[in-house]
Amino acid sequence: MKATGLSRWIGIAVVLAVLVGGTAASVAAMAGVSRVQRQQASLLMDHNADAIQRAVANEAARYTETLADMAVAVGSQTQFNATDFEAITSRLSRSRLPGASMVGFIVPARADETAEVQRYWRGHGATNLRLQTVGDAYEHQYLIFNRSLDHIPFAAGRDITQAIEPADALRFARASGQVTASHPYILLKDRDLPLTHRQQSFVLAAPVTGTPGTPAAGEFLGWMFLSMRGGDFVEETLQTYAGKLVKVTLSDLSGTPATAVASTKTSAATLRDPDLRRVRTVVVGEREWQLNIQPTERLISDTDRRLPLATLGIGLLVTLLTGVLADSRRRALKRVADATALLRHDIERRKTVEARLLDREDELRHLAMHDALTSLPNRALFRERIDQAAPDQPRAVFFIDLDGFKAVNDGLGHSAGDRLLVEVARRLSQCARTGDTVARLGGDEFAILAATPAATSFAERIVTSLRAPFDIDGQPVTISCSVGVVVADAGPADAEQLIHAADEAMYAAKAAGKNRYTIAVTTSAGALVDGPG
Repeated sequence: MKATGLSRWIGIAVVLAVLVGGTAASVAAMAGVSRVQRQQASLLMDHNADAIQRAVANEAARYTETLADMAVAVGSQTQFNATDFEAITSRLSRSRLPGASMVGFIVPARADETAEVQRYWRGHGATNLRLQTVGDAYEHQYLIFNRSLDHIPFAAGRDITQAIEPADALRFARASGQVTASHPYILLKDRDLPLTHRQQSFVLAAPVTGTPGTPAAGEFLGWMFLSMRGGDFVEETLQTYAGKLVKVTLSDLSGTPATAVASTKTSAATLRDPDLRRVRTVVVGEREWQLNIQPTERLISDTDRRLPLATLGIGLLVTLLTGVLADSRRRALKRVADATALLRHDIERRKTVEARLLDREDELRHLAMHDALTSLPNRALFRERIDQAAPDQPRAVFFIDLDGFKAVNDGLGHSAGDRLLVEVARRLSQCARTGDTVARLGGDEFAILAATPAATSFAERIVTSLRAPFDIDGQPVTISCSVGVVVADAGPADAEQLIHAADEAMYAAKAAGKNRYTIAVTTSAGALVDGPG
């Protein structure tokens, strides 16, 4: 009897232990699945946020460069008129500038100058121009020429000072000499539309100054401006990147409080999880904009959302079955074996997830330490390589600056300039030997760390290699380079000191006429001694 009762209580204790332990394991498994899901969602949000930020920055740079180029084109005209304006703006369209509403040319004038300004521009092609002065401002800003990009007409002659936001942007652009964005507002051409059709919008303004060689050289002539509807800009540029996974809200941070411009449209509800929300900022026309990126329910599929509860349910069911069958030693051992197998599988799965996360960390480190355009090490990795170099071996640092790169970049466009930088990186890599480090420090500046005392022949090889013409899209392009070299004796060396010394030597080469190199040698005491160049 005693033995039988003891066995019974042992059986009850085993069942209770199985139920309690199984429930705890199920809850832990559910928490683990939820944690992995959140980690994956967080990585996906980081990826989307970075892609959207780059997209907005690239679009803003393209719009700004387009407007600046038009301002330069206007300033280079001897007698700017309506025909010149049509020619300069003829290639602009809504497909090339998504969200754009209108491009125009504006001039400043005092109220007592209105008749003279009107007569002047009528003589330059604005035959039906009628300037409409609004308010009693000291100086007014009149629209002279314009081209509608959205098929909604807007008469020339309007006084822009009636709207505070664009007027302030025009004045700031004139004072700074830079392309400037306005605070969000309702466009003048949209104020007659129904309320449901009005959008928060903004303008980009570029000052126009007469270029050297023209009668108005150095004189301020007016502004080229581009009006943008915020909702159309967001919908036509960001929707592709945002898709249905996230919702993006664009806001202007320059005001107090910040002004929301527009948001992307999505049929899915947003997730109220502050840990998954991402905020990025970009600068558009000297104005700071904020991108508020929120996840939607589609970021995690319906099946994935149910997975934690399914894991918990399955775990509890297995626990219950194990407890019911715990009175049989054979079946209890079998259930324990099954549970052990499931646990092993869960551990292996977690190891797989952790391995993927480690791979992602390695990928992120590679991105952080390498130049995105040329895939060469960046400045941070280059400095690290110097610090890791064997201290008992002499080292040479070569600082290379391209001569004539700006002319190629301005003349052939940024895409051609990027391809030229890639070709320069390839040639420098061919000049280097196994164990050398070739890096891009930024812009058109490169550097090489070489464990060699033969600095003169190496520098000559670099200058000769970059002097040869490049083939950029079938067009020969010729540049040169100025190279600064610093040779460090065996022993500890400060990375920033070596880079700075090589940079100084490069400027000496550039000052001596470019297309050459200058060598500086560091002594064990750390002083710089001019070497052969």
